[in-house]
Amino acid sequence: MSSVATPIRRIDRELETIALTDASWRVCDARLPDDDGTRLLAYVEQVGDRIETLWMWPHAGECTTTDTLDAALAVILDRLIARRVLLEAS
Repeated sequence: MSSVATPIRRIDRELETIALTDASWRVCDARLPDDDGTRLLAYVEQVGDRIETLWMWPHAGECTTTDTLDAALAVILDRLIARRVLLEAS
């Protein structure tokens, strides 16, 4: 595993995915400012042939697994959209 992060990858202009190593990423809400504590959504890591997601929102410490990074990012985006709907409704 390399300790050099690869460039930022944006998905749908909603998620900011930052490579921490060749097999781990930090995923943030790209629409929030860098100093917003709720910006961090999850940490994602490849473990063997699976992708593990450690959630920071809505329940810090919850873990889920998917088969691919793209699948993990799709789940994160779904939760982000759900969060925005909740915030807009309140």
